[in-house]
Amino acid sequence: MKFFNLLLAAGPAAALSGMATTTRYYDGQKGACGCGSNSGAFSWQLGLGNGVYTAAGSAALFGSGTWCGSGCGKCYQLTSTGSAPCSGCGTGGAQGQSIIVMVTNLCPYNGNAQWCPNSGSTNQYGYSYHFDIMAQSAIFGDNPVVSFSEVSCPSTAVSAFAQCECA
Repeated sequence: MKFFNLLLAAGPAAALSGMATTTRYYDGQKGACGCGSNSGAFSWQLGLGNGVYTAAGSAALFGSGTWCGSGCGKCYQLTSTGSAPCSGCGTGGAQGQSIIVMVTNLCPYNGNAQWCPNSGSTNQYGYSYHFDIMAQSAIFGDNPVVSFSEVSCPSTAVSAFAQCECA
């Protein structure tokens, strides 16, 4: 009984939140959460509607490994600060604008060291987290720094993610 009371006292784990950099990409590939087929990404990965998109998360968001990380399928609300992380790496975006992203891929450090830090370290701009939003055009700015917090995924995202190998 003491163990059970100790578990109740600990309470639920806190949702992840903080500040992060963003970029956007479109490679049409399956991704590290198994969302897609042998011929490429699922069409919903370019946007689920109503301000919900998918993203490759840096290692601290994706989880360990390079396939089916513990962060696959988690959703985050991103709110633009209006500023880019440096004067030559984007124009930022509309301050206060928010979107929701679901992590469906890994933004690996190798090949993306400028933006995507390893867990426990920071990227070139001093941020521990990065979201690489899958989109063919700007969603809510040009590489804005964002505040983020983990949120419950909208039902459309949950249904779509059920098609992924890592669901």
